[in-house]
Formats: sequence, C-alpha cells, structure tokens
Amino acid sequence: MRTLSIYLLIISLITACDFRINTAQEEAGDTRTVTHKIDAKGAESVETIIEMRAGILTVTGGAKSLMEADFTYNYDSWEPQIAYETQDNSGFLTIEQPELRNLNINFDGDEQVNEWVIQLNDNIQQDLSCNLGAGETNLDLRGLTLNSVDINAGVGEHTIDLRDSSVPELDIKAGVGEVTLDLTGKWQNDLVADIKGGIGELNLSLPGTVGIRLEIAGGLGDVDIPRGFRKDGRVYTNDLYDTSDYRLEFDIKAGMGSINVEVEEVI
Repeated sequence: MRTLSIYLLIISLITACDFRINTAQEEAGDTRTVTHKIDAKGAESVETIIEMRAGILTVTGGAKSLMEADFTYNYDSWEPQIAYETQDNSGFLTIEQPELRNLNINFDGDEQVNEWVIQLNDNIQQDLSCNLGAGETNLDLRGLTLNSVDINAGVGEHTIDLRDSSVPELDIKAGVGEVTLDLTGKWQNDLVADIKGGIGELNLSLPGTVGIRLEIAGGLGDVDIPRGFRKDGRVYTNDLYDTSDYRLEFDIKAGMGSINVEVEEVI
C-alpha cells in the first residue's frame, strides 16, 4: 500500500508541474535557434542516435536531406553536438545534448528553453535510437522507413506514433511518467516488441487486422485488455493470431503503473 501511494504521488507531481532546470555555473542567455542540415552522402541505411537530456523533442519525417533540424535553446552549453560519418553504404548519425552539470530539477517554473525539432528522410532506412532524459517527447514516425526503433524514455510524457510504419523491431524502456504508443494502421510484416514498464502509465493502440500476442509479466498496477483476447496465464492473444498473415508479438515487463491496451476498429 505504501508503494502504491508513492507511485500516485510521483505521477501527480509529473502531470501537474513543469520541469525547471537550474545550471549553477551558467546563466541563461538570449534564446536562439540553430539550423542544421545533414546530407546522406550516398548512405542507403543509417543508424541514428538522438540523446536529449532535458527539454522538448519532436521528430518527424519529411526531410529532403538525411536530416534537417532546428535547435532552440538559451544556455550556451546546451548547443547539441552533431556527428555524421559513412562507411560503404551505411551512415552513422549522432545528435547529442552535452552533459548537464550541477543539474537540479524543480517542478515550479519554465525559465529554461531547450527544444529540438528534427526531420528525418522518409526513404532512407533507419535504425533509430532515442535516449531521453526529462521533458516531453513527440515522435511522429509515420512514413519513415524503419528497420528498428529503440526508445529509452526518461521522466515526463512520451508519445510515439508508428502508424503504418511496419517497423519489424521495437524496444521501449519506460521511465517515470506516461508513454503512449500507436501501432495502428496497415502492417506488411511481423513485429517483435520488447517493452519494459516504468513508473506511470503505458498506453498501447494496436491494429485490428493482424494477429496480436501480449505476454505481460510482473508489475504493480492495473492491466486493461479489451474484449476478444484469450487469456492463458500471463499471455493474451486475439482471434486473428492463428490465421493472420502477420503477427505482432509483445514481451512486456510491467512496472509500477497501469497498462492500457486499445485495438483499432476494423471498418
């Protein structure tokens, strides 16, 4: 009972308050926006790593180059470090926020500015990894050509839109807060997904036209599975699992919070 009370307290603080970041050895300056553009240099597939320690991150498709991005911040030391290199037909792109020293997180203000808006190319194959700290994340990955997606969520709210992406491999480690994952739409292959729950809420929206298997282990909190799923121990399968051309397999290690599953209506 005491553990549940701690969980409810943490969630109420996250949802009710903003993050404030104080850097003791540096004062805030004028807010500026820096634009970066990276050419693929012939790479047909790219491993992209985004590391944001605190702030607001938005990732979408639509870039004509490999990457086009705007970075807005008001601390000099927060300017992101960007590196790109190629080997044969492969590229390696890293976008990283420098380590934040003397970091204190309070829940009573919004004086710091750190916002990244990153566009990636729709047609170049991507293995995308995002390591996130404190803040808000909106990953609208529809239309991208994805080999794999690996998300290490931190503290805050994280929305991951993978509708119609048919990503074959997915790895999510939830932190503290809320993770919303949309996998609805049309699928053209199988999916293997490994999800580790954190402290907070995990919301899954799943397609209604493919086979689905959910194996959910451990955790402290509610698990809400819609009607139409068969339950065998800790495994849930839908009616299409035995007959569908494609299957979505989820291995979920629940954390301390709720898991909410919705299935898209088939029209």
